Amino acid sequence: MLTTNEEIDEAGKLQSNDSNTVENLRVELREATLTKRRQNRTSAWDKNRKNLGECPENELFTVEYVNERVKFLKKKRISLKDYRYLPNALIQSEENIYAFLKVDQSLSGLIRDLSGNNPIFQLYAANCCCNIALGNTKACTVLGKAVIPYLLIELESLNYILLDICIWTIGNLVAGSHVAFSILHAQHCLKYLILLLSNCDDLILPSVIYALLHYVHVGFHEISESEMIELIQVITKQKFLYKNPNFIWLLALLSSSTVCTTYLYSILPQIVDHLYLLFSDSKEISHVSEITASIRILANTLSNSCKDEADILLRNSKYSDEDLCLLLNKLLSHQYMHIRRETLWLIGNLYNHRSSSVAKNIRNLVAFLPALNQAFLSIGNCV
Repeated sequence: MLTTNEEIDEAGKLQSNDSNTVENLRVELREATLTKRRQNRTSAWDKNRKNLGECPENELFTVEYVNERVKFLKKKRISLKDYRYLPNALIQSEENIYAFLKVDQSLSGLIRDLSGNNPIFQLYAANCCCNIALGNTKACTVLGKAVIPYLLIELESLNYILLDICIWTIGNLVAGSHVAFSILHAQHCLKYLILLLSNCDDLILPSVIYALLHYVHVGFHEISESEMIELIQVITKQKFLYKNPNFIWLLALLSSSTVCTTYLYSILPQIVDHLYLLFSDSKEISHVSEITASIRILANTLSNSCKDEADILLRNSKYSDEDLCLLLNKLLSHQYMHIRRETLWLIGNLYNHRSSSVAKNIRNLVAFLPALNQAFLSIGNCV
């Protein structure tokens, strides 16, 4: 049984390219952020624990340990050994983060050392801030109010290790607290991050992308059009589209902004090529995140594009109609429902495209997409 025109029309209405799209992506990113932050805390703890030469492998840092070290820190009497272990204690559990913040004026010691001239103490203080920012919203808000001005100063640091930690801390703060985002935004943090993105060492690029992803996610409706355009212009000049999963998701988020879509046309050939490449990989299942973001970018950018941009997918000289149908059928029958849903949305946008030529091309393919009915039924059964 073939899919009806009415069903295809409905696919185009599954999501809009404005507020609904953004909100859906915000929800997905919020859930992913919480999971990722828990994973970051665990993996960072495991990694740092292995690097502690004289620290026993099964060492557990208690609340009492944190309380005592914070009191020493306030009085500037903490040993280098204890300062080295304190960030690990803060990673180990949220209870240790809360214990740190409960001590009166506990952040004063971190601010003193972060803004001081001792590079070792600066690094330990920055590490503590970064790990405290893995706590809950209250922890991020309290920390943000205290340390954000000092973090922004360090964004001009030539010490790449310290710079990397401070950028990562900003990303954690933004992901954890809208108040922290508001403070950062009021102090023009986005300008700093865009400048770093346009001219920074490859070593800190992942942390810049991480911070930008959460910054745009949280502040999508508060970032000005001029800032969005400045950001997308810098991003599309980067050459590592799929080397960092946060990068492709940042592009997917920006593709929901109407002022950004035209700037994304230049990377559409790479998106299409990589989708084909991913499905030729026997380990395709490991690339689900990249596939999802890629489909979303195509759905957003092609919905109001000209015929030439749509033809990068529909009439690409590198691929035959059979190749395209095979790709779409794989997407429509994918084991993950959200990929089927995203693909239906893409097809619906093309089916209802303002260009009659584009609409005709996708209509001609419908008869060769048997997985369409399966996708509609699976989505409908879960509504």
